[in-house]
Amino acid sequence: MERLMIQVPEKKSRLVKSLLRELGVVIEPDIFKLAKELNSSVARGKKPSMEEIVKETRIVRANSR
Repeated sequence: MERLMIQVPEKKSRLVKSLLRELGVVIEPDIFKLAKELNSSVARGKKPSMEEIVKETRIVRANSR
């Protein structure tokens, strides 16, 4: 399952949540809990540069074709 974080305008929040639920999407009620979980999954130490991330992404995409 994939996790996405999206920003929805307040005026459209109820409609968007309703549509997403109809599609089977699970809506995380506590965004801070989700953010903390995602942050804890990142390994400590040296963080990769943007160039390294792009290079790795291109390699993965090339191998999946």
